[in-house]
Amino acid sequence: MEKWIYRILCILTLLVFVAIFLQEKFRFVDIKELSGAVEKTEKPNFSFPSYRNGEYQAALEKYSKENFGFRESFIRCYNQYLYSIFGKASTHWVVIGKDKELYEEAYINSYIGASYVGIDKIRENSQQIRLVQDMLAARNVTLLTVFVPGKASYYPEKIPEYYLKMAKETNNYKEYVKEFARDSVTLIDFNKYFCDNKDNFDKAIYCNLGAHWTIYAASLAMDSLSRYFEAKTGKEHAYLTIDGFTVSDTLINQDDDIYKSMNLICPINHNQIENPILSFHEGYKPKVLAISDSYWWTVWAWNVAIPQNIFTNGGFWFYNTTIYPERDTEHTVDDIDYRQEVEQQEFVILVSTESTNHLFPFNFCRRYIASFDDSFVAKSPCDYDAADSIYASYKQSTLEHIRNEIVSNSEWYENVKNQAADKNITVEKSIEDNATYTYRLRLEPEDLGR
Repeated sequence: MEKWIYRILCILTLLVFVAIFLQEKFRFVDIKELSGAVEKTEKPNFSFPSYRNGEYQAALEKYSKENFGFRESFIRCYNQYLYSIFGKASTHWVVIGKDKELYEEAYINSYIGASYVGIDKIRENSQQIRLVQDMLAARNVTLLTVFVPGKASYYPEKIPEYYLKMAKETNNYKEYVKEFARDSVTLIDFNKYFCDNKDNFDKAIYCNLGAHWTIYAASLAMDSLSRYFEAKTGKEHAYLTIDGFTVSDTLINQDDDIYKSMNLICPINHNQIENPILSFHEGYKPKVLAISDSYWWTVWAWNVAIPQNIFTNGGFWFYNTTIYPERDTEHTVDDIDYRQEVEQQEFVILVSTESTNHLFPFNFCRRYIASFDDSFVAKSPCDYDAADSIYASYKQSTLEHIRNEIVSNSEWYENVKNQAADKNITVEKSIEDNATYTYRLRLEPEDLGR
């Protein structure tokens, strides 16, 4: 009897390996792809040199690990096992909170101050935003900072205690709000609005399976933005209304984006999500450019399309890099005349949620100031307009600060004096050259590292 059991087990094991092999070769079973960003490995081409140095074997091993038969099913089974037995997610950035609330860890890290960039960086960004705000105002462009809600701020009571015990005294969001008030930066704080009115909403602001706000929450914010723009222009603007709601067990758009990334077999119960039925009404459509993180996708999605219906399409620059709507030849902000496109708008909004506050304002100020400086340096003071005069004052103040840095730093100052001797120029001229070079260097876009 035992021999038959062993034989049956051996045959079954063999059949499993044969099935895996056949699936890898012929894909006879149609299996749904895993969700999330996947960079596929190409099958390596054989060559004797790559075989001799071991590169072919290593590449083939990597390819085989990522393409064996039924790989997706095995991964889903393992992920379901981790979640169902241990309450854990295999996706490293997913946090399972209380009541099975799903979070992206970046939101929690921002809320507890783990991604805090420091007051010096925040103060510098705030001052630059105020500078660009004034410069654009001189060109009849309104720059507006918008903080949208963050799930950790909205549901702090569901964050695991482990994270809350590591909470610091402050975070990026709190310090930005303080600095914006001090520098008179124009801010619409939807994070505060939604958190303060948490008990007053009869529809869900978040789905427990997603990281982003619901279409309902986003439509409330967009209506407020539209009314703000209307008050600024004094014209009757196009606007949206909510004419009812649809209820479905099928979640759409970003409502279950975290759950999808977990690649489970079994569904997780979710709170009721009621999506608004939107109507759009004619009126003046201002030209609005949104520079935003992924929260703007909720309103930009084809089946929502709020900006496309109530604004003249200035566009959506995702993290201030990729341009939407897509163009024939210009795909990123590197491909355009940055300053010209910004100054063609009526409103430019910088949109950020708490998970991206450490990346804010996505190099916007650096890029705009650098592009402005390109033409500014060719002007004489007698040709300055209002924006030029604002910038000239800022630039001279910043250069003076850098000159003082050079003189007070003994190593830097010594290098500057050596450069003066090598170039046969005065030390003062060498200081000025170094200050100008450093000024431009500090305007270079940073690596967002998201």
